Amino acid sequence: MAAKTLVIKQLSRFPKTGTFDELNFKTGVNVLVGEPNTGKTQWLRMLNFLMGDRDSNVNNAFEKALVDKYDCVKGVFVVEDEEIILERRWKESGNKGKIFVNGEPIKAEDFSSFLLPLLNIPLVHFPQGNPLSPRAWPELSWANLLRHIYRKQTSWGELVSKQPTVDQHACLLLFLGIAEHLFSPEYERLSEKQKDIYKHQVRKEEFTRTLDEISRELLSANGLGVAVTANSIASSIRDLDLQVEELLSQRDEILAALKDSILQETDDTNKSELEQLSETWARLQGRRQTVSTQIESAQSRIKDLVDYSKGIQDELSRLERSASAGEIFRDLRVTHCPVCEQAVTSKEKSLDECYLCKQQIAPMPSESLASEQRLDFEIEQLQAETKEAQELVEVVSQELKALRYQQQSTDEEINYIQRQMRIVQATAAAIMPPEISRIDMDLGRIQEQLRQIGRIERALEFKENLSEQISEIEKEVNDLEIEVAQLSQSINYEDASSYFSDQMNTYLNAIKARNPNSWKLGRVNFILKDKSFKFTVGNSNLSNLGATMTLYFLPAYNYALLSLSNISKYSYPGLSILDFPATFGDGTPRQATENFILEPFIALTEKNKKNNTQVIAVGSAFEGLENVHRVELTHVWQK
Repeated sequence: MAAKTLVIKQLSRFPKTGTFDELNFKTGVNVLVGEPNTGKTQWLRMLNFLMGDRDSNVNNAFEKALVDKYDCVKGVFVVEDEEIILERRWKESGNKGKIFVNGEPIKAEDFSSFLLPLLNIPLVHFPQGNPLSPRAWPELSWANLLRHIYRKQTSWGELVSKQPTVDQHACLLLFLGIAEHLFSPEYERLSEKQKDIYKHQVRKEEFTRTLDEISRELLSANGLGVAVTANSIASSIRDLDLQVEELLSQRDEILAALKDSILQETDDTNKSELEQLSETWARLQGRRQTVSTQIESAQSRIKDLVDYSKGIQDELSRLERSASAGEIFRDLRVTHCPVCEQAVTSKEKSLDECYLCKQQIAPMPSESLASEQRLDFEIEQLQAETKEAQELVEVVSQELKALRYQQQSTDEEINYIQRQMRIVQATAAAIMPPEISRIDMDLGRIQEQLRQIGRIERALEFKENLSEQISEIEKEVNDLEIEVAQLSQSINYEDASSYFSDQMNTYLNAIKARNPNSWKLGRVNFILKDKSFKFTVGNSNLSNLGATMTLYFLPAYNYALLSLSNISKYSYPGLSILDFPATFGDGTPRQATENFILEPFIALTEKNKKNNTQVIAVGSAFEGLENVHRVELTHVWQK
């Protein structure tokens, strides 16, 4: 579906007091004329500010004298048959950065998301530079496109004023109906996945490099001096395990020989005492563990009983409140007549007769009495359970106290036995051969190496996880590449390039027919690719054009853009704004040149008159032009 055309119907600006200024435009070509300093360019700068300028500082948009004099600028726009009113109110607190759309404020940065769908122009994101760069894809906004639609007076020396080439390329792709296919969501996801692969690979390389450096310093003696691998780690662990077994075997042999020697020199009494101390220590440790378990169980029972008692007390409190309420409400009497609402008093009291209706009162039913009795019974039961729970808490508390005393006594016995055994241990240490200490040191060193290798082995698992993650992402990338390739098959860069080139050359042929001395160079070629574009003139690049030829080339560019309007496969909104420079590059006054430059635009809009395309051109006179709507400014602003 073709993009809808955007037509500027009316532009007005309002001072705080006094009359407002207003310009009215039509479809086709509109010429805004007037002597120097009549404010033609300032009107367009205010229009640019109105149409989505994100800079909330209005002083950067147009002259300060206008900022001070006026409070707001308003425009009436037509999108097909729908009128839209836009306003900017820079003197209202809190509204400087907002655009009012039919009276409703939206942020200037959100204006593009409102306008582009309204114009049937797709919302796309594009990569600024390398698609794999860390920067996220920005949205191709209305502000980007407007720089191609509105050629300012100061931008007649370059294709698009102050816009990076990558942004220009994206705008051309959008106008030519390619961007939504090239910069598809699948392509964006593909780029994100490719960036993820790159990040994981960098992370894996850095991790591997760091791990190798650490391993070389710690484990170079164990065959890990070059790079850490699963095989080298397994081999190192086997070697260290063999060393541990050998050292333990040596240690056992030495201790066995020492034991035999000591046993030969130790009498039976000392042996028996040592054995008794060991057995007593083991028995006390078992008793202490049993007592500790019993203490934990008693503490848990006390907590359960306390919670149980609290629950009973809460239930008892509720029942007592219910019984009290029953006694109070049972004796309540009617104090006012339910018919006339007058106070009622009992003049004669009778136990058998109602004092209000004078009917006989039946004795209290046995059911009511039984209910009261059940309630009293429940209260008594709960009171008994509460007492019983409190007694149980007291019993278990006494048990807990006794267990803690028993634990304390056991700890004292264990400390006494440990002191006795320490004397024996000191004696054993005195006779311990130095080989045992050396073996123990070697065993400790090897155990530490094994722990270090274990840490490195776990680190290798993390590295393997990174490899698996990269593999999973690569599978997703392969699937997305297939989808992107299928979408790219529908893109015909050559067809778009050829059409755009033909339209530019159509314009240049038209001005040369009107002025043979205008365009003196050859054919313009536009070459569009997925990542770049360029213009050539004959056999030269665009950068080789002189100032005068550039001033003919640039309207041809805007003409070609305007010719994309109302064609289903393109996305151009049918609007072109041209603010001609004061003089052309060769010094020729623009009055002598601007007419024949504008005439091809008149022919184009007349040809497509029913399609509501619009051109607004700013110049000094545009005398003698036909089929244009003339808007003339007469008030000269004093500087």
